[in-house]
Amino acid sequence: MKLYIAVGSVMLLMMTLFIILFVAFYQHRQAQHLLALNALREAYRKELMAATFQGQEQERRRLARDLHDEIGTMLSVTKLNVNQLDRKIPDVHTGALLLVQKTRALLDETMSNVRRISRDLVPTTLERFGLLAAMEELTEKATTGDVVVTLECPDMVDRLPASTQLLFYRIAQELLNNAIKHAAASQVNVQFVYFQDAIRMSVEDNGQGFDYDEAVKDRRSGLGLRNIESRLTVVDGHVTFDVAPGRGSRIHVQTQLTEVVNEELHIPA
Repeated sequence: MKLYIAVGSVMLLMMTLFIILFVAFYQHRQAQHLLALNALREAYRKELMAATFQGQEQERRRLARDLHDEIGTMLSVTKLNVNQLDRKIPDVHTGALLLVQKTRALLDETMSNVRRISRDLVPTTLERFGLLAAMEELTEKATTGDVVVTLECPDMVDRLPASTQLLFYRIAQELLNNAIKHAAASQVNVQFVYFQDAIRMSVEDNGQGFDYDEAVKDRRSGLGLRNIESRLTVVDGHVTFDVAPGRGSRIHVQTQLTEVVNEELHIPA
């Protein structure tokens, strides 16, 4: 009887141990499955966002081409017609001549705005000469009588991948616009710094600042901030907002560099 009890106890213990091991194995498989599923979801999300931003750039190019080829051409032809009309109006009709001159001035201003919008949509300087020249042009345009924008940028940024250069340029556009138009800053400094395996762009201003949480809640004003974060997640980058109402803002955008890029930039590991 004791033997039967001992054998039964051993078998019960073995069954209990088997059940525990089976449950542990099942939970481990489930955890691995969830990790793999989350990795697939994250990869899909990144691919979807990358495709979204690529589509946005293509749409920008289409709009820029339409502005230059169609609207720009129509404005040029209209200006030629106005010039011909000006030559045919007798000098005695001063009122008509003044109206023609005003119309010509409006056409010149409109054509200038069309060219500016077209350049903003597609940064031709970035494509032709690289990020350094594009950033110099961007900061120079942003500098006015009321705003001084300075740039600290090493020339090695031109050896970054084209996609990374476009990423920093678009983010710089957004941050400069926020600092000048929304934060009413009079001084803005843009600085690029290299690390062993990363590059960081810092934008600092002396504006009135803002509440990050409140800004993100606003569907319109927070769209630009969310776009910055979304762009960076595609390349495993991140952004730090050192902001508060009533004081200047410091925003740091950082992304990792691959070993190949580090070698090309001659950055020691």
